[in-house]
This record gives sequence, structure tokens and C-alpha cells, in this order.
Amino acid sequence: MSRTIIAKHLLQALLTAFRANQWQSHACSHRFRYGNVLTYEYNGRMATTKTEVGDAFSGFSEDALAFLKKLAKNNRREWFQPRKSTYEELLQRPMAQLMFAVESDMKRQRIPLATNPKSVLFRIYRDIRFSADKKPYHTHVSGALHKDGKKNFAGALYIHIGEKESFVGAGFWQPERPALTNWRLQMQAEPEKFLDVIKQLKRKKLELSREQSLQRMPRGFEAMDGSPLAEFLRLQSFVVMHPLTTPDILSSDLPSRIVRFALAAKPLFDYGWSIPQAKPTLFLD
Repeated sequence: MSRTIIAKHLLQALLTAFRANQWQSHACSHRFRYGNVLTYEYNGRMATTKTEVGDAFSGFSEDALAFLKKLAKNNRREWFQPRKSTYEELLQRPMAQLMFAVESDMKRQRIPLATNPKSVLFRIYRDIRFSADKKPYHTHVSGALHKDGKKNFAGALYIHIGEKESFVGAGFWQPERPALTNWRLQMQAEPEKFLDVIKQLKRKKLELSREQSLQRMPRGFEAMDGSPLAEFLRLQSFVVMHPLTTPDILSSDLPSRIVRFALAAKPLFDYGWSIPQAKPTLFLD
């Protein structure tokens, strides 16, 4: 699968994960979408600890991937409901184990990304209210880690295990306009600092996705057209990604692989977290 196709799938998936801080401040209008996040269920109730989830992550099974393929062919309530317990055992349980394993490794590496006890995983149910595609279920399992486990911090690490593709993404998806303007002002004020982040990512074979990019320079930054910063000033999201192969998914080493990716993306996280999220003094967009 090409990087462009993976990028499109990633950016679509990250919309749910990375804008959680915006949903929290608009709880009434987005309550249904916020409800698309769930805590892992354990014996009929919500489990929020590693002890309740069970054994350490040992890799997804071939049966888990086969289940997702069958779900893609039989994406109907009458097929899924009798097999819901199978889904929970094959996919939801190991995904929760993966999230907690990644969180533990993050702590050891001193990366402040953690799960939120109230929303370890995203739900399998699709929001089909305004979609022409009325299939009720996602054919993937996914979860996100945020700074200190709090959704009010911008930026996240998103993990996606799917029937067609699997990947991990990191960064800042569609910051609110004032925050995005702050990004651009900071880049303009200290261009070498931002370009150094780009160099650090490149050394780790990572690059910012160009999928969310303006065709023209944003208002107030036209003078920067043609500069080394121009292509980055046009970005509306700051995201890097890494595809996961089937051997990766089946391996008990998957948490370590994801954490290595997070370490490689850490310059981007550090840069984004250093930028004020409040409205800038000079509002240009």
C-alpha cells in the first residue's frame, strides 16, 4: 500500500483521536462523538487497570486478523452480535493489553504519553448518522495516548490495527485556528528551531504528512512564500506515521516497536507542546 493511501487512512482516523481536547470543551454538541471512546469492558463492567485486563501483551493472533476480515464481509448486526464475545477476546482484550504495555514502556522512556482510564480504546461502532455507508462496525481496533493521559492536551499517539492496514501515528491533528496561528508565528519567529525538528525526524526516516496542506500561503505569511518554511506554513496538521506489518502485529515486540516510533517522533511532540494553545496576540487567519 502506498504512503499516500496510508496517509489518507491515518488522517481520517486521527480526526477522532487528536481533536479530543476540542470535544471536551464542546461537550454538548459533540457528546455522541465523545461517546465513540470507551473503556475496556471486563466481565460486564468497565475495566481500567492492567490487572483487570489480564496477561501482558503477547501479540495479536492469526484468528484476530481473520475475524476482522470476516467482519468486513459480514458487516451486519445480526452477524456480529452472536460473535461479540469472540471479538472482545480476540481483539478488544489484546488491544487493551497493548495500550497498557505501550504506556508502561513510555513511562520507562520518560515520554509523557499515557492512556486515559475513561477512554482506553475507541468503540467498534461507527457513527453512521450522516454517512452514505451504513455499515454499523469499524473493521479495526484502535486507541490513543495523550500527554499525561489528559485529553485537554493537544497531540496524541494513535494506534490502529485494521483489516486492510495497520499503523501508528503521532502529532497534532488540525489544531484550532488560534493554536495553528501560534504554530506559524513560532515557526516564523524561530525558523531554524522548527527546521531542526524536521531534520531530526528525517534522520529517523520520518516526514510530516502533506495531506492537510493549503494550496496558497496562509493570510499574513505571504512574504514567506519561497522560503524553506513555506511548505510547512501551509500545513494544517503536523503528523508523522509508520505502517505496521502483519509480523509486527503478531509479535509480542509490538509495544517496543511503537515506543521506538514515539521516541523518533518526540522532537515533534516537544515542539508542539511548547507552543501556547491560547489565542495569539496577533490573529492573522
